[in-house]
Amino acid sequence: MDHVIVETTSTATIAITVFGIVFSLMQTEYSYVRRSFAMFLGAVAVNNIPDAFVRMFDAMPELYSQKAEIILWQPSSLCLAPLFWIYVTAVTSTTQKRPAHLFRHLLLPALAAVVGLIMVVSQQDVWLSVASDDTLPTTAWPLFLISVFVLLQIALFPQMAVYLFLIVQRLLRYRLLLRDVYASTEEHELRWIYAIAGFAIVFWFARTFLLLFAFFPEQSGTSSGILIVTGLTALALIATTTLWGIRQRPPLVPPGKDQNPSTPAIDDSSTQPDDKYKKSALSAEAASRIAGKLRAAMETDRLYRDPNLSLWILARHIGASPNYISQTLNEVIGESFFDFVNRYRIKDAQIQLTTTDHTVLNITYDVGFNARSSFYNAFKRVTGQTPTSYRKTMSSPVGMDDTLQQSRNI
Repeated sequence: MDHVIVETTSTATIAITVFGIVFSLMQTEYSYVRRSFAMFLGAVAVNNIPDAFVRMFDAMPELYSQKAEIILWQPSSLCLAPLFWIYVTAVTSTTQKRPAHLFRHLLLPALAAVVGLIMVVSQQDVWLSVASDDTLPTTAWPLFLISVFVLLQIALFPQMAVYLFLIVQRLLRYRLLLRDVYASTEEHELRWIYAIAGFAIVFWFARTFLLLFAFFPEQSGTSSGILIVTGLTALALIATTTLWGIRQRPPLVPPGKDQNPSTPAIDDSSTQPDDKYKKSALSAEAASRIAGKLRAAMETDRLYRDPNLSLWILARHIGASPNYISQTLNEVIGESFFDFVNRYRIKDAQIQLTTTDHTVLNITYDVGFNARSSFYNAFKRVTGQTPTSYRKTMSSPVGMDDTLQQSRNI
């Protein structure tokens, strides 16, 4: 029964990934992100072929079926984590280019492919010595091949753990970069990747237990249950990944552009904050003018009330370069784009809470927030109170006077 479930889930996984590959390659916008995602799905599809077509492999001579599984499964397994990391790198970057030192990430898959190819083309007596389940090979060359093959199988597990750590670390840095581009970051935080990381952790533990149970054949009943959990988790993991991946665009790339070379990439770790604008041509006088335009856009035009406000929208509104706006915000005003806009939103909310009887939810959307939770978090961070508590506190005449003075200062 467990083999039927594994075969069914593997077949469904291949069908989902093929759909995702075709859909991704048909998209012309953000081509590097789409290709990166298609490559990851391709590795998933290849990895599931042995389990999806297990009956076909069983019908083949054992010699050929073993060789097919070796050449397909191990290299594709070692490709999964690096290729997904490459996709995450592409979707969280400001420039659509491949990561630095790409060969390092593909070293293990390449080694597995080479070892598998050598084993496949080896003479039959060498192959039989390597593939034998009864005894270890006694000659040096087959023993070396099987040692490298086993080590690569074991390396899969620490490799997955390392890349999970790298992905989470990158997403945390990416969330900080969003604050330089968006006034509301919730829709761009790629929280779905955290859910996928959770699925991947379950999958990692299941595969680890399967490896351990391989050394204890008497636990075959437990191993069978874990095999089913692994297959179902993998199917859920790929279905979720494909669903979100095919609709994802890189949020740090300006809309309608496949690349923005003038903007520093997220993975440019050599750039220090003090040196970020070292080569900028923006003069102090020009920065002062831009700062005045930024304040006018908030105070006069109330642009902060746009829930979809981004750096690029603001740049078009005041007629300045996005890079110059970022530099002005950081060096002249001393705030990130996110903090600058939300400061005006909170001031507006403070006034409305004390001078109107609008509900907190209505005020939330009126001042530009697109979620009640984000409004509450931002309001409490600035005032130290929830909006409801603030309204009660400021309901006295003294509080009203203070709020009206704030209104004049906006």
